[in-house]
Amino acid sequence: MESQLRTLEQMQLLDNKIGRYRVLQQELPKQLSEINEQVVQATANLLASESEKAEINKKQRALEGEVDTFKNQINKYGAQLSEIKTNKEYKALNSEIAYLKDKISEIESQLLALMDEESEAKTKNDGFKKALQDAEANKHAKEGDLKAQIDSLEKEIEDTRAQRNKLAITLPTPLIKRYGNLIKHKDNLAVVYNRDGSCGGCGFVLRQQMRIELQLREKIVYCENCGRIILDRFPDDSAEED
Repeated sequence: MESQLRTLEQMQLLDNKIGRYRVLQQELPKQLSEINEQVVQATANLLASESEKAEINKKQRALEGEVDTFKNQINKYGAQLSEIKTNKEYKALNSEIAYLKDKISEIESQLLALMDEESEAKTKNDGFKKALQDAEANKHAKEGDLKAQIDSLEKEIEDTRAQRNKLAITLPTPLIKRYGNLIKHKDNLAVVYNRDGSCGGCGFVLRQQMRIELQLREKIVYCENCGRIILDRFPDDSAEED
């Protein structure tokens, strides 16, 4: 009977390992997705920054075009001043020139503000470029390893399951079935240890008779509450509890 108990213990350790592999099967693709999402987000940020910078440059060009237009108009009016015959016309033309100069001054103030915006946009743009470079470098460094781990997990699971099944066939069929049902319905935990007189799976306090039976190791003891198989640790037990 002790050999069966030791076999059950080893089977549980292997199922613990399978459980960890199953967790990785869920976590690793998430990590890979996060790495790819970082690149996508960094790219989107950079494109938005480039668009913002381009919009500022577009406004600058439009305003600079207005300044050139007004300056040409001023030059045209200036040339006409010498041809003016009446004082009224002279004043009107000078007034128009003064108005255009005021408009140019206003636009130049706007251009100065846009220069500040352009400088800020360039700083942000440089930051987004660096963020994209970092995200791509991180992807390059980790993507291959993560994909390799993901690809190898199923084989690891199959190999570990084969080891467990090799042990299982040494046990009576009813016991194998019960163990399998416990693994399936009790969070991958069929075999637990006696923890100071309580079930290591659910914490249920064990009767004195059950504690004695655990020490004798002459029968398989099941928790009266959760139904899991309970073991006392073997004196020479080197197995580590998960």
